[in-house]
Amino acid sequence: MSTVWARCEGAFIGHAIASQYDPSIFMALNVAESLIQFKEYNGPDILARHLYLYHTKRCEVGEITKYIYQAASTSISSRSPTSRETFRFNPTIINGFVQSAHDKTGGYTASCGPAQRSYPLAFCANITDDNLVDVAMQEARLTHQSPIAGQVAVIVNSICRSLLRNHNWQAAVNSAFTQARLHDDVKNILMRHGRWPNPLVETHPAYAPTILNSVLHYVSASRSAAEALELAKYAKNKHYCLPIVGILAGARWGVPEDMYRSHMDNLDLTAMRTAANKLIDLWPVSRTDVSV
Repeated sequence: MSTVWARCEGAFIGHAIASQYDPSIFMALNVAESLIQFKEYNGPDILARHLYLYHTKRCEVGEITKYIYQAASTSISSRSPTSRETFRFNPTIINGFVQSAHDKTGGYTASCGPAQRSYPLAFCANITDDNLVDVAMQEARLTHQSPIAGQVAVIVNSICRSLLRNHNWQAAVNSAFTQARLHDDVKNILMRHGRWPNPLVETHPAYAPTILNSVLHYVSASRSAAEALELAKYAKNKHYCLPIVGILAGARWGVPEDMYRSHMDNLDLTAMRTAANKLIDLWPVSRTDVSV
């Protein structure tokens, strides 16, 4: 049985080292830091953080989020000083940006970005088990209109929350797939991931069900976080797959210090560990070997 601390920090550290500190790290931090500040889910604040991140750093936040940034930028007065608050919009306006991005991609918004960034929701004590599914779908819809992207994010979050409750891996995975009205491409992963890492038909490499299938295959087939990350290095979609392998492997086993000792001075890793520990402190029992 692992501790809340080991699972939560493990997910953050696993994400960091598996992704090699790619921009999905900053987006996950946006979610975590918003949860820490408001002690609840605040969609407009999270999206403002994502858009301001791109505005200031021009890092790779994904084509869909870039389209939303472009739509948002047209509604901002160029005469006003730009800050994070500049990108805070009400939900109705956000929905319009998301629809615009969906249209520009020809309706192809079923990618894995939300699954890479939204897992801090699972480690926030102020989001109840009963509300986690709805909140994870809402976070996904800040950028991705396709419900498939949201459903895959829900499954990642649900597995993390079940592991936090000290359910075993298979029980956590099985429970995550009991969500209502899953798309067939998502439902089929439950029986398929144990046999092979990729679907039999070609899909876009970032298609969320394809990525989830690979992730669950590598984590299920492993006995430690290190083994899962090593196996996933050979995935044909590893750029998209590895961050989520790191998240779930870290949540399943924790990440031993020898896996990240050489990264201790990395400021991004420090930020991830700090955010994880602040989320942990929201739990009434946070550092003991008990289910919570």
